[in-house]
Amino acid sequence: MPLRNREPNSTYGLLLLALVAVNVALHSGFNSLGLGLDPLRWGVLLVATLVGAWAFFRGPIVSTGGVGWGIVLFVALAGVTLSVSQIMILSTLKWGALILQVLVLVYFSVHLLSTPQWERLIMGTFGLTSAVVLLAFGVYLLGYNPFWGHPLWHQGRLAALSNPNSVAGVAALNGIMALWVRERYLRGSSKWNAIVVLLGISVVVLYLTGSRTSTGAFLAGTLVWGWATGNMRWFFLLFGSLLVLLLVSEGYFYDITGQFRLKDPTNSREGVWQASYASWLERPWFGYGYGITGQRYTVTSLASAIGSVRDAAGYLGLLESIGIVGAGGLLAVYTATLRHVWTAAHLWRQGARSRELWIGVTTGTIFATLIVHAGGEAWIIAPGGFPHVLMWMSVGGVVFGMLGLRAKTHPSNRAEVERTPAK
Repeated sequence: MPLRNREPNSTYGLLLLALVAVNVALHSGFNSLGLGLDPLRWGVLLVATLVGAWAFFRGPIVSTGGVGWGIVLFVALAGVTLSVSQIMILSTLKWGALILQVLVLVYFSVHLLSTPQWERLIMGTFGLTSAVVLLAFGVYLLGYNPFWGHPLWHQGRLAALSNPNSVAGVAALNGIMALWVRERYLRGSSKWNAIVVLLGISVVVLYLTGSRTSTGAFLAGTLVWGWATGNMRWFFLLFGSLLVLLLVSEGYFYDITGQFRLKDPTNSREGVWQASYASWLERPWFGYGYGITGQRYTVTSLASAIGSVRDAAGYLGLLESIGIVGAGGLLAVYTATLRHVWTAAHLWRQGARSRELWIGVTTGTIFATLIVHAGGEAWIIAPGGFPHVLMWMSVGGVVFGMLGLRAKTHPSNRAEVERTPAK
């Protein structure tokens, strides 16, 4: 098996988990405690890059196939847009951060982490998002935030730790991970029951935030999981229930779906989309430069500005930033990765089971969830944010899982894929 020609790097695995932890904390509002998390995330990324590069070039390199070439194309085309950037230094820093994250979370992770380390990374990420969800739910039950003076509600939506959309994104991703983590345990066992309870809490927190983007992303991830596991009835039950609730416009149902309707119509996303669309039309091919949109910028901190984008612009913000040319590169990444996601989900649906397949299908579902979420939030051009980090980590997981499966069925190693639940 080619990936086993290297000794797994335990230090690198811990650095990746630390990178995820810092970004989860930042995304969830913990920077309000004055912990200096903003510069810390770049420090962890830099250390992970140095450690990863030192180990990466000391052993054989495995081809990452179409996904790897798709990433190279995207990064190269995004780099081309730097020449037209309105804020060259900011675009260059963002592009540099993108390169580091791709190296650390995709290329290096595929080569340097073993199967158990990938499992620990996924479970560690699940533990971190679970902690945020449980904390948000606890703050909701308590009725106030005892840690910092952030308002508990914003526009009738649960803010708890950070703004409602940030909390919702973590809840949606935690719910998706819970669906796959429960597949590792026997139905009815104590761990299985605990995961189901946690899944329920994630759905409640997601509902209380009233985020339409995160809800749509959660439904997309549930669809992938439901199809792969043969549990489509749960997807249809969830989707049907939400559809009925949102269509009813009077009485009790109207009240409980109020979080999904903004109180002030002038704050609707349509205004942002119109502004972003009009801005993109002015520079349709190369945009305003990677990470830059047509709005006014007041850069007070480069560390913070690297993670800044036009709020709620989604893929229109991507087009506005890197134009049709750069978006074409991202489409290549999406196409190549989703092809592997489809293969992994299909194998699982057919009854194949292995640890590598679980890694591939779990991270593949996370990837599908995030690319839907990116339709409402333009974090794809904000390297350093938690969704951005998790997306590239999920790409690495998909590639690792599929390479592992391919190696298992290689003529030189004919161990068949197990048909027992992954442990």
